[in-house]
Amino acid sequence: MSEPIVVTGLGFVTPLGTGIEEVWSAFTEHRSGVRLLGEDDPRTARGVDPNPLPPSGRAGLVRGFQPRDHVKSPHLRRMDWFSRMVVAATAQAFSDAATSDLDDEARSRCAIVIGSRFGNQRETSRYLERVIRAGPCAGQPLLFPNLVLNAAAGYAAIELGLRGPNLTVSEHEASGEAAVANAMDLLRGGLADLVVVGGADEFGEVYLDALRERRLLDPESVPPGSPRRSTRGTMVPGEGAAALVLETASHARARGRAPYAAVACARSGALPAAPYGFPEPTAAAERLLALTGNGSGAPLQVAGLIGGASGAAPRDAIDGALLEALRARQAEPVTYVRLDRLVGEWGGRGALAVALASLAIARGNLPALDPGSPEAAAAIAPGRILVPGAARGGVLVPVVVESAAN
Repeated sequence: MSEPIVVTGLGFVTPLGTGIEEVWSAFTEHRSGVRLLGEDDPRTARGVDPNPLPPSGRAGLVRGFQPRDHVKSPHLRRMDWFSRMVVAATAQAFSDAATSDLDDEARSRCAIVIGSRFGNQRETSRYLERVIRAGPCAGQPLLFPNLVLNAAAGYAAIELGLRGPNLTVSEHEASGEAAVANAMDLLRGGLADLVVVGGADEFGEVYLDALRERRLLDPESVPPGSPRRSTRGTMVPGEGAAALVLETASHARARGRAPYAAVACARSGALPAAPYGFPEPTAAAERLLALTGNGSGAPLQVAGLIGGASGAAPRDAIDGALLEALRARQAEPVTYVRLDRLVGEWGGRGALAVALASLAIARGNLPALDPGSPEAAAAIAPGRILVPGAARGGVLVPVVVESAAN
């Protein structure tokens, strides 16, 4: 049996708040971070976001975040908003994992993996617009590095002094879960002793316009005065970053660090799907459960499901089919959490789900946040928690979190 991989650090920059305690309090009290941005909102304060936000209705917008409180590097003034969120979340997780005594040699064995669907979309779109309108001379060399998808991971490595493998992965809606799976591979393959892994995406005009044009936005999320206002959609866009520190159980013990939880499974798979479409829900549910198998062909028993529902009907149907399959196969009840109702929809959100699952395992309760769930809405003591990463193109990346004592 391979050695357990454990979670030893957590970091959050989200619509629920910034930092472990603020996020946990909002999560367990069912306080949504989805809101309408006011003129005096701290999200728009000077020095927080270097780029203006697009007009919007209700969205899952980061709250309680002051970049200078978390990012000490002089590179902060050149960082885009996406990178600021990533660096802050990873710095929190790295500090929470009690890594201050790691020497240079140890940091050369520390990797970083970031999952994102779009990366820095706002600064990239503005940069390209200037070049298209005015030619190559309109490009700004100091801003160009921010356009690279791996820029945020690079900034984070500089901030934390990490010199191991540095990866950025993008798997549509399952980008956060894919980052966790890649981090597990680095540890299993002996390529790193410790991995800082995160998922993030920013709220940007390109994504907002695409959702509006396809009439997928919730009516309250459509910018006021939009000529394409629709009542058909239910998707609420969002933004945020979350990070975890992963290492083997023996490495954590050697450092004297008690883990939050263990990652029992993080595997990648796929099913046929239409271009930019999701796989058939029942088949996706069966494949997700098969990927969590313990080697004997039997799927793991889970007590909680932090789903990937987004307001897009095909993706939401996968959660429904998965719940139905779980409840048919096991006597143990399944508590279902719809995270998009708290933080909106963003591609790297799976890392937030895994981080919250780890915290729920450590603190012994998982709140049921779906009013349609047949289980009571009270917190329950969780066993294993499943985060069912499913994305367009048929991508499936389930992550299972359990007690480190298992």
